[in-house]
Amino acid sequence: MSEELRRAADAAMLPVVASLAPAGVLEAHWLPDPAGDPVVWVRVRTEADRVALQSYSWVLPQVQVIMSRLGLPPQQVLALRLEVTSGEAEDRLFEE
Repeated sequence: MSEELRRAADAAMLPVVASLAPAGVLEAHWLPDPAGDPVVWVRVRTEADRVALQSYSWVLPQVQVIMSRLGLPPQQVLALRLEVTSGEAEDRLFEE
């Protein structure tokens, strides 16, 4: 992934969070997968929020629109994956 595309993906994270905040999204980041396609990770508070967000059919298209408006090429926008995690699940990682 070129530096220009990385900057475009970075710039998209704030609008992604802002547009998905009403659905419980607290933060977002992205990482390229082994093929170089972006994987956007969003974080919600609880596991119930995660399940709800994953059930909304409009979330991935919303993220794709934001990413395309900020300069990601169409082929990468279509290949984009969305992963959802919760603070609740992350806290359990450190429980004994």
